[in-house]
Amino acid sequence: MDAKKDNNLMNSIQIAGIPIGYYLLMLVIIVAGTCLNKIPNNFLTGFAFCMILGFLLTWLGKQSKYFDMLGGPSLLCLFIPTFLVYLGIFPKSVVKFTKVFYTGQMGYIDYFIASLICGSILSMDRNILVNAGKRYAVPLLTGVVVSFLGAGALGIFSGYGFGRGILNLAIPIMGGGIGAGAIPLASIYEGYGYTLGNGADVLSMLMPAVTLANIFAILMGALLNALGKKEDRFFTGFSGSGQLMRTGEIFEKKEEDNKTSATFVSLGIGLLMSGTLYIFGYLVSKMLCPAIHAYAWTILTTAVLKIVGLVPRKLEEGAGDWYGLISYIGVPTILVCVSLISMDIPVILDALTDPIYLLISFVVTVLAAIGAGFGGMLMKMNFVEAAITAGLCMANAGGAGDVAVLGAAERMNLMPFAQISSRIGGAMILLIASFLTPILM
Repeated sequence: MDAKKDNNLMNSIQIAGIPIGYYLLMLVIIVAGTCLNKIPNNFLTGFAFCMILGFLLTWLGKQSKYFDMLGGPSLLCLFIPTFLVYLGIFPKSVVKFTKVFYTGQMGYIDYFIASLICGSILSMDRNILVNAGKRYAVPLLTGVVVSFLGAGALGIFSGYGFGRGILNLAIPIMGGGIGAGAIPLASIYEGYGYTLGNGADVLSMLMPAVTLANIFAILMGALLNALGKKEDRFFTGFSGSGQLMRTGEIFEKKEEDNKTSATFVSLGIGLLMSGTLYIFGYLVSKMLCPAIHAYAWTILTTAVLKIVGLVPRKLEEGAGDWYGLISYIGVPTILVCVSLISMDIPVILDALTDPIYLLISFVVTVLAAIGAGFGGMLMKMNFVEAAITAGLCMANAGGAGDVAVLGAAERMNLMPFAQISSRIGGAMILLIASFLTPILM
């Protein structure tokens, strides 16, 4: 009798729909095989490892209502795996294993972001895209200007220096992450002979700011999400519960479809649509305009197709169904990847020893969100959504940071606007850096 009762209890507790006993068995097999470096490093094994951890940490994060409200599942996915490596519980081989899956030849990051970009744009209301897109430059620019001025002012009052505050912290933080931000920015600085005030490698001096701001942006995304759920809103237009534009002022929201599940055919269509549009964007970037990232071309192409109405509804629905699937299984998976690849505990701990550096990094991130939020309100956007997309997604670590911030804020549907911030906004920051560096250095 007791054995039957225990069995029923084990079956009643499920993680990602799997009874916990079977889930733990799968966890042991997958994690042991990965840590022992005894399995092939391919897309299937990389996905299985990151997904099994992601679902477990997501489940743990949801066990507390209040922690869940603060983005607990995403925060656990982002910080626990990197701590396991830092403490030596996971071997360094796990990081190498994940890196090949995430950014190496397998390129899960491209697979994931392309699916979210195409699916979220093609499945969204056309009026949202038209009315929100043309206003988006305003919160983007207000967030940049306010954060730059704040960094410069703090630099003066702290003795750090006006120019150093902007060049060392504000520009790298708002520059679109690492690959499309910090790395080309370091080249710009080195071209002008600017060394950030000491003889250290320029890129190594930029990385703590990018890393710290990414963490601050994630935490602020969780905080804004929690504040946006409060019944007592601070002011009209504070939160749109995931919708960028204020409902009723710009467009009439369509009735929701009664569709409750996807078909194998629609999922296949969605996968193919995402792949086709990403490949087109990549070709344009490589062959015609290398200055603009492939993601940006994918966004622009998909948006034009949606605005003009060239995509049949069946294909739009397929892209939306695929987006829904990837949002469910892909978000915990990619957050674990981000944790293992991008969260560097020693770098973070070293930066924490400089209180001024820490303070300015924090203030830049906060001001980016506040400036973008109020700038968005001028354009009839909701404060929280504008602050997250045009502010925090400028201050985070690029594409992976967008995923982390939107995951913590529970607003993955805003990925197109987040990618505009990281890619187009990041390119804009590099242009600004080219003009400001010789003036402020």
